[in-house]
Amino acid sequence: MQISFRPLVIGDLPTLRAWFEDAELSRRLSFPTDEWFAHVTNGEAARCWVAMQGDQLIAEVQVDRDGAERGYLDLAVCPDLRGRGFGAAVLSAFLSGPGQAYPILEGRIEPDNAASLACCRHCGFALLPEPDADGFIQAVYKMPRHAFGEF
Repeated sequence: MQISFRPLVIGDLPTLRAWFEDAELSRRLSFPTDEWFAHVTNGEAARCWVAMQGDQLIAEVQVDRDGAERGYLDLAVCPDLRGRGFGAAVLSAFLSGPGQAYPILEGRIEPDNAASLACCRHCGFALLPEPDADGFIQAVYKMPRHAFGEF
Protein backbone atom coordinates (compact mmCIF):
# COMPACT_ATOMS: atom_id res chain seq x y z
CA MET A 1 0.00 0.00 0.00
CA GLN A 2 1.66 3.25 -1.16
CA ILE A 3 0.80 6.09 1.24
CA SER A 4 1.96 9.68 0.99
CA PHE A 5 1.42 12.65 3.29
CA ARG A 6 0.84 16.30 2.67
CA PRO A 7 -0.16 19.17 4.95
CA LEU A 8 -3.88 19.67 5.49
CA VAL A 9 -5.39 22.45 3.34
CA ILE A 10 -8.74 24.22 3.58
CA GLY A 11 -10.04 22.26 0.57
CA ASP A 12 -9.76 19.04 2.62
CA LEU A 13 -12.34 20.16 5.19
CA PRO A 14 -15.49 19.11 3.25
CA THR A 15 -14.14 15.56 2.93
CA LEU A 16 -13.09 15.37 6.59
CA ARG A 17 -16.39 16.83 7.76
CA ALA A 18 -18.34 14.27 5.73
CA TRP A 19 -16.51 11.50 7.59
CA PHE A 20 -18.11 12.74 10.82
CA GLU A 21 -21.51 11.58 9.63
CA ASP A 22 -20.15 8.23 10.86
CA ALA A 23 -21.30 7.72 14.46
CA GLU A 24 -18.17 5.84 15.53
CA LEU A 25 -15.77 8.51 14.28
CA SER A 26 -17.82 11.39 15.68
CA ARG A 27 -17.92 9.61 19.05
CA ARG A 28 -14.11 9.25 19.14
CA LEU A 29 -12.82 12.59 17.78
CA SER A 30 -13.92 16.20 17.65
CA PHE A 31 -15.53 17.61 14.50
CA PRO A 32 -13.05 19.56 12.33
CA THR A 33 -14.28 23.12 12.92
CA ASP A 34 -12.81 26.28 11.43
CA GLU A 35 -11.17 26.94 14.82
CA TRP A 36 -9.56 23.49 14.75
CA PHE A 37 -8.29 24.13 11.21
CA ALA A 38 -6.67 27.39 12.36
CA HIS A 39 -5.08 25.56 15.31
CA VAL A 40 -3.49 22.80 13.20
CA THR A 41 -2.29 25.06 10.38
CA ASN A 42 -1.00 28.12 12.28
CA GLY A 43 2.44 27.06 13.47
CA GLU A 44 4.53 24.45 15.19
CA ALA A 45 2.35 23.85 18.27
CA ALA A 46 0.11 21.59 16.20
CA ARG A 47 0.38 20.13 12.72
CA CYS A 48 -1.95 18.10 10.59
CA TRP A 49 -1.37 15.95 7.54
CA VAL A 50 -3.66 14.06 5.24
CA ALA A 51 -2.66 10.58 4.17
CA MET A 52 -3.20 9.90 0.50
CA GLN A 53 -3.33 6.71 -1.52
CA GLY A 54 -3.02 7.96 -5.06
CA ASP A 55 -5.50 10.84 -5.24
CA GLN A 56 -7.77 9.46 -2.48
CA LEU A 57 -7.68 11.06 0.97
CA ILE A 58 -7.68 8.03 3.28
CA ALA A 59 -6.76 9.44 6.70
CA GLU A 60 -5.90 12.52 8.73
CA VAL A 61 -3.06 12.64 11.28
CA GLN A 62 -2.73 15.43 13.84
CA VAL A 63 0.14 15.96 16.26
CA ASP A 64 0.08 18.53 19.05
CA ARG A 65 3.62 19.24 20.23
CA ASP A 66 4.40 19.28 23.96
CA GLY A 67 7.89 20.73 24.31
CA ALA A 68 10.79 19.54 22.19
CA GLU A 69 10.32 15.84 22.88
CA ARG A 70 6.67 14.79 22.86
CA GLY A 71 3.81 14.95 20.40
CA TYR A 72 0.22 13.93 21.06
CA LEU A 73 -1.23 12.00 18.15
CA ASP A 74 -4.74 11.74 16.70
CA LEU A 75 -5.53 9.57 13.70
CA ALA A 76 -8.79 9.41 11.75
CA VAL A 77 -9.28 6.91 8.92
CA CYS A 78 -11.98 7.32 6.30
CA PRO A 79 -14.94 5.37 7.74
CA ASP A 80 -15.49 3.54 4.43
CA LEU A 81 -12.03 1.98 4.82
CA ARG A 82 -12.46 0.82 8.42
CA GLY A 83 -11.48 -2.77 9.22
CA ARG A 84 -9.21 -3.20 6.18
CA GLY A 85 -5.78 -2.45 7.69
CA PHE A 86 -5.60 1.19 6.62
CA GLY A 87 -5.12 2.49 10.18
CA ALA A 88 -2.01 0.39 10.77
CA ALA A 89 -0.68 1.14 7.27
CA VAL A 90 -1.13 4.90 7.73
CA LEU A 91 0.33 4.89 11.24
CA SER A 92 3.33 2.83 10.14
CA ALA A 93 3.95 5.13 7.15
CA PHE A 94 3.61 8.17 9.41
CA LEU A 95 6.18 6.80 11.86
CA SER A 96 8.68 6.32 9.04
CA GLY A 97 7.80 9.69 7.47
CA PRO A 98 6.58 12.92 9.09
CA GLY A 99 6.36 11.33 12.54
CA GLN A 100 10.15 11.09 12.70
CA ALA A 101 10.22 14.77 13.71
CA TYR A 102 8.88 13.76 17.15
CA PRO A 103 11.16 11.82 19.55
CA ILE A 104 8.10 10.56 21.46
CA LEU A 105 4.56 10.18 20.17
CA GLU A 106 1.68 9.48 22.48
CA GLY A 107 -1.93 8.63 21.87
CA ARG A 108 -4.75 8.52 24.39
CA ILE A 109 -7.26 5.81 23.54
CA GLU A 110 -10.57 4.88 25.10
CA PRO A 111 -10.35 1.37 26.60
CA ASP A 112 -13.25 0.12 24.43
CA ASN A 113 -11.54 1.20 21.18
CA ALA A 114 -10.11 -2.21 20.35
CA ALA A 115 -9.22 -1.27 16.76
CA SER A 116 -7.07 1.71 17.80
CA LEU A 117 -5.39 -0.24 20.58
CA ALA A 118 -4.56 -3.07 18.15
CA CYS A 119 -3.32 -0.58 15.55
CA CYS A 120 -0.94 1.06 18.04
CA ARG A 121 0.26 -2.29 19.36
CA HIS A 122 0.89 -3.50 15.77
CA CYS A 123 3.00 -0.37 15.07
CA GLY A 124 5.22 -0.76 18.13
CA PHE A 125 3.54 1.54 20.65
CA ALA A 126 3.80 0.53 24.30
CA LEU A 127 0.38 0.48 25.97
CA LEU A 128 0.55 1.57 29.58
CA PRO A 129 -1.21 -0.96 31.83
CA GLU A 130 -3.41 1.47 33.77
CA PRO A 131 -5.75 4.12 32.35
CA ASP A 132 -4.77 7.75 32.99
CA ALA A 133 -6.78 10.09 35.25
CA ASP A 134 -9.31 10.63 32.44
CA GLY A 135 -9.78 6.89 31.86
CA PHE A 136 -7.75 6.68 28.62
CA ILE A 137 -5.11 4.09 27.76
CA GLN A 138 -1.82 5.78 26.92
CA ALA A 139 -0.01 4.44 23.86
CA VAL A 140 3.62 5.63 23.70
CA TYR A 141 6.07 5.32 20.82
CA LYS A 142 9.73 6.26 21.27
CA MET A 143 11.35 7.04 17.95
CA PRO A 144 14.69 5.32 17.28
CA ARG A 145 17.45 7.89 17.94
CA HIS A 146 18.69 8.00 14.34
CA ALA A 147 15.27 8.89 12.98
CA PHE A 148 14.80 12.46 14.25
CA GLY A 149 14.32 14.90 11.43
CA GLU A 150 12.03 17.62 10.18
CA PHE A 151 9.40 17.00 7.53
